[in-house]
Amino acid sequence: MNPPDFAANWTACLETGAAVRFEHGPRRMELGVPHRIADDFVTSRGFVAIGFNWELLDAEASPGEPRSGEGEIVKALTGTLANPAKPWLAHDAATACAHDFLSLFEPPARTLLANRYDGLWNPIGGSATEWGFVGYDAKTIALLLLSER
Repeated sequence: MNPPDFAANWTACLETGAAVRFEHGPRRMELGVPHRIADDFVTSRGFVAIGFNWELLDAEASPGEPRSGEGEIVKALTGTLANPAKPWLAHDAATACAHDFLSLFEPPARTLLANRYDGLWNPIGGSATEWGFVGYDAKTIALLLLSER
């Protein structure tokens, strides 16, 4: 899947439960630690750097494993941001969205970070309640930011 197709397929669906920002572009080939790469990208798009408050997720782990990238995206999409106990997307739809987002990036260079670290929100866009994911590989980088309306 490519970034424009992801946006076309998922933005309207995701906007049923959150304000959605999807940003993408070619990845600069700078070397660095993942949180700096994420900060460089999000600040280039007008968001705030959060440094070590990015959580590095395992983009290859199965959904039930600790820090699973797919599992965290599914968790973000199945319950509303304000009240995760209140349903948002069906599990199948959330899983498909997570799979499509992760498929934007080629393994084994695929890296995924979230702005929710150890259960705490670390806003990059100014909303008190938001969940953002930055994924990248050698060629592409993207941000999926979900914010409470």
